Amino acid sequence: MADRNPYLLLGVDYGCPPDAARKSFARAARRIRRAGTTEITTEDLTWALHEIQHEDGDPFDAVDLFRVPANPDVFTPAGTGLFAPPPVPLPRATVTTAADVDTLVSGLADDVSALLGAAAAHLVRFDYGYQTPGGTRI
Repeated sequence: MADRNPYLLLGVDYGCPPDAARKSFARAARRIRRAGTTEITTEDLTWALHEIQHEDGDPFDAVDLFRVPANPDVFTPAGTGLFAPPPVPLPRATVTTAADVDTLVSGLADDVSALLGAAAAHLVRFDYGYQTPGGTRI
């Protein structure tokens, strides 16, 4: 079994066509040149492109490469059942104390006070919506 995967090195889906691999090779080469990394080199990318372009037969028939799906929706089950069990709530492991409640209430009181202070200037203004003898303001 190979210790490196050409599809992962280039960042393409397993079994992609050679044209998509070439485009991804160009993007990956620019990315590693800019990053200046030594973990993955241009030689590694060239090897990966060569492996994909010179694939013998159908790549989906091969079993020597570990396949990683690039589509995260693959891991989301389509329905419910054995492989998609419903969530199970866990029992609470801590106890709420009076100090916790006081901290929460005082923090909320400060937030409400700040919010009302900012909104109060806009709440006391009244507009009749039409012209009055004294103007539109009270």
